[in-house]
Amino acid sequence: MPEKDTMVPIIQPPSQPLDGARPSTISRRLRKEKRRHRSWIVISALLIVLLLIVGTIGLVTWNWVRSLQISTAAPPIQKDPVTVLNIQRTAAYAGLNFTVLNAQYATTFADDTIRSGPAVIRLNMRVTNTSTDPASVVYYDTAHLLIPGASQIAPTVAQLAVGPDPGKSETGWLDFPVPRGVQLNAAALQLGSSTQNELLVTIPFTGAFNPGRYANRTAPQSLTISYDDWSQPGLYITYHLHSIGVQYSYKGVQCKAGQQIYVLNFTVDNPNGTAAGTGPGYNYVRLVLNGNMRPPFDSTLPSSFRAGARGVGGHVAFAAPAGLKNLDIYFLYQNGSQGQDYPVRL
Repeated sequence: MPEKDTMVPIIQPPSQPLDGARPSTISRRLRKEKRRHRSWIVISALLIVLLLIVGTIGLVTWNWVRSLQISTAAPPIQKDPVTVLNIQRTAAYAGLNFTVLNAQYATTFADDTIRSGPAVIRLNMRVTNTSTDPASVVYYDTAHLLIPGASQIAPTVAQLAVGPDPGKSETGWLDFPVPRGVQLNAAALQLGSSTQNELLVTIPFTGAFNPGRYANRTAPQSLTISYDDWSQPGLYITYHLHSIGVQYSYKGVQCKAGQQIYVLNFTVDNPNGTAAGTGPGYNYVRLVLNGNMRPPFDSTLPSSFRAGARGVGGHVAFAAPAGLKNLDIYFLYQNGSQGQDYPVRL
């Protein structure tokens, strides 16, 4: 018998995946899953940052609340009798105005936990800074109570800041330990450091008192000085001395005992068509005392002046004996030790 042809079926590979998904669909699904994974990472990171911020704010707030000294207790009751003397006297020290409002005497004060003496005198004070300069006062060294039969008494409590800002004032008190039975009308406040040899200021609580002896004053002047430009011979700069300040302090610092501060206030013109220079005021302005030339301890005069400059302000400050009625001002020439002398009256 003839052999039959054997038909072998040809199995074609499936044109689609067995699960019926197209390759493009799988790719899109993978990309979608990847984007979803990235989104969760971003969201998780944002949540962590948010939790850190909230935790930090909460910690700072908690520490701030803990730092608050909120007291529900009533203020201490003053049991011991208090004697009060109204004073209202003011004197200047270290560029500040000190007003003793009143003095109080008691064996103890309810809010004084130190109680270092048999009794206490409390001085209620107002301190005012009328200048443009900062000032700093260490009361434990510079404030002393004077009473008959006792040495200077330093305060044990100073409820005053070291110094108000320029143009500001503050109130507070100083507590001094004293013997029992001290009479307030016989006491006085002394301001100034003996260890620093400062000029001392005394405010008696009663009796004669002249605060003007501690006050600064200004002496008007009308002196004109022509001064040559050291770098360009033949050019002159004009100095106008308008006033001299006679002061007991300078920039918040009290002067030494027996001295005063003399501040020479100038305006300067440069009439030339070119800039002119003189160098710092320390180099050429002098105060002559007993034949000796004394340089200033401070100067704000510019070292040079632009062409045509008018009314340029500046000053030089000297420390000298108190009470001078005449000053001998000397301008040194730039090219040597000689110069020109200008006497003025105060």
